[in-house]
Amino acid sequence: MQIPALKVNQWLTDWDSYHFSEEDRQHKPEPHFYLSSIPAAILNRLSNVPRRGTESAAGRQEALGPRVDDIGIQRAHEKIRTDNIREFVKAGYPWATLGRADKDRYQNLKKPGWLPTALVVNVVKATTVRENEEPDPRDLVKIEQTGPNMAQIILPSGADLPGWQPHGRIRPLEVIDGQHRLLAFNDNVTQEGSFELPVVLFEDLDISWQAYLFWTINISPKRISPSLAYDLYPLLRTEDWLDPVPGPLAYRETRAQELTEALWSNPGSPWYRRIGMLGRERGLVSQAAFVRSLTLSFIRRSDTGGGRPGGLFGASLRGTTERPLPWSRSQQAAYLIFLWSKLEEAIHEINPTWARHIREHENGHRATLMDERDPAFAGVYSLLATDQGVRGFLQVSNDVSFSLVNELEIPSWLPPDESSATMDDEVDAAVQLLSAGIESSKFASDLCRCVATFDWRTQATPELPEHIRNRQALYRTGTGYREVRRHLLFHLAEQPNELIASSAEEIIRVLGY
Repeated sequence: MQIPALKVNQWLTDWDSYHFSEEDRQHKPEPHFYLSSIPAAILNRLSNVPRRGTESAAGRQEALGPRVDDIGIQRAHEKIRTDNIREFVKAGYPWATLGRADKDRYQNLKKPGWLPTALVVNVVKATTVRENEEPDPRDLVKIEQTGPNMAQIILPSGADLPGWQPHGRIRPLEVIDGQHRLLAFNDNVTQEGSFELPVVLFEDLDISWQAYLFWTINISPKRISPSLAYDLYPLLRTEDWLDPVPGPLAYRETRAQELTEALWSNPGSPWYRRIGMLGRERGLVSQAAFVRSLTLSFIRRSDTGGGRPGGLFGASLRGTTERPLPWSRSQQAAYLIFLWSKLEEAIHEINPTWARHIREHENGHRATLMDERDPAFAGVYSLLATDQGVRGFLQVSNDVSFSLVNELEIPSWLPPDESSATMDDEVDAAVQLLSAGIESSKFASDLCRCVATFDWRTQATPELPEHIRNRQALYRTGTGYREVRRHLLFHLAEQPNELIASSAEEIIRVLGY
């Protein structure tokens, strides 16, 4: 099947002097792109977009394959958005926004659901490599010039037939912008008549340029928030060209605030209603302290250089460079809630000497009250209930998680692509998957058991031996945050868990401790 296209030349002479680098995933682009119109269902078959359906958590292992094996710049799929677009195409606005009963009642409100805005895709070439694989030659989309400004788009054999699948793992088109519009059309959705989508086609556009295009289309005009963009396009979490502008910092601080609110608002969180969201509230760690600690740990840039641990939420699996793990906000919140829960659980189960000491001196015997947390975890004498303790635990948990990202099998517990009604629902679903006994769950339990044996008493704890009081007093000095992190890493390096101990030793080395 052949489809006509218009060639659009866009290249200024000055651009030849700009920075282009294979190493930075920014090889020099072609000086043109193409405009065309392609049947929506055919475009869907040819494109690399998220293809998970309605798999249940029970069938997670079977559902895992498509997500883990996806090649290229995987972006998050919000099923609700796709469903809304499909309804809009069927009968326009406002009919698409009505409830089921009102849709039957107000048939007169139906209107055409036009989608006149062009999708943006990249046409992969025979030499394109995605995670060490090249496309099967039989799957390629080819573009041949037919005149000075005209071309023919030649589709793979059979691509115009329902059920077409590529011979290899790489589909010939990569969707840069417009995936939710495209996912509204597939071979399982019957549409009478003809529905084509306008398409802008780039050829062999390196993935860093694809991230750049997504940013300029969606973020520069303020169409979506930077925080959401980093979920839809995880590659943006690692792009160095974003460093000089306020967007990444705004993203990181915004995401840190969102995660802090999730820790505070989710009833399953050990920090439920225990964070000072309105400033400094007596006895509570402030929201600002959590935001700062998260931006210095899990939400740091992942490629910090020198082997230093970066932020886990922007990390890629070792051995791959093309895309970070596709965490969403709810998955990130779930991982943090799970870690803190496992730490609280470990302190209770191990019952170390320092924890018993805190409980003995805690005013009001709070540990006996059903609606109160263990004083060893949340009391006035626990370092874990202070800014220094929060940052120390978050930094070291991130350090070790980042260094062991391949061993954690993180992709195996990312939830199916089904949007829940609320953020809490999504977080709860992610926590349940994480609790299912997979490697990530075991790691979190092991790490927190090691952390629980660290002495988390504050210097104000009554009847502290003098040498311990002097050490704990360091945590209240100007270098207190660094001292908690350093001492905790040295503590982990002495633990019998070889994986965690060796990881801590390596982190100590690269940090120069």
